[in-house]
Amino acid sequence: MNIYDTHYIEQLFDEMSQTYDRVNNLSSFGFSERWRKQFVKSVHIRPGMTVCDLMCGMGECWPALAPLLGSQGQVMALDMSQGMLNGAERRKSRFPDLNIQLLKQDVLESTLPDACADALICSFGLKTLTDAQKEQLAAEIKRLLKPQGTFALVEISVPGGWIFKNLYMFYLQRLIPIIGRLLLGNPDNYRMLGIYTEQFGDCRGMMTALANQGLQVEYHQYFYGCATGISGMKL
Repeated sequence: MNIYDTHYIEQLFDEMSQTYDRVNNLSSFGFSERWRKQFVKSVHIRPGMTVCDLMCGMGECWPALAPLLGSQGQVMALDMSQGMLNGAERRKSRFPDLNIQLLKQDVLESTLPDACADALICSFGLKTLTDAQKEQLAAEIKRLLKPQGTFALVEISVPGGWIFKNLYMFYLQRLIPIIGRLLLGNPDNYRMLGIYTEQFGDCRGMMTALANQGLQVEYHQYFYGCATGISGMKL
């Protein structure tokens, strides 16, 4: 089984979409929402901007985005999982004044036009990418951004320190699947999130890929490295 195969990932998140919101909110103790707010602020969103939300999931970033964009703003949200997009469609109704376009597309092969975005965000989707796909995504980010366009990405990561690392990974790999089962999800699916995280490590590899594209980049750590991120600009 190739866990990085796009069809496998699509099926995985389609299955998890029925319980993902509940499991994520409970298992993260609110940290995921806090990290989303922090990383969205690093994009320097202004009213009326057009923002690309790559691997948008169920639109979890929109509560942080909407007040910054205002009624003239636009969000182009992409995800390959129809199950996740169904959840995003439900969340979309909470923001009637914000123009949100939902697209079922692979972010590495999107049909969005060049230089269409003032800003770009991606939350908790990087861990499902291979090193080669990170290079593809970096090139796509450069293509989609306007000159002086900004971007921010965030992902669950493996923290430093032997004790903290092992406790955190035990939580991701052993306890979150139990929470998934209690909330009527498939524990094997939620176990995959820990496997992806362990393989991913942190956002340094993605930062290198973005720098290779000539983008200005800055590295961030959240809560002792339990999540990491990158923000920057297309010069």
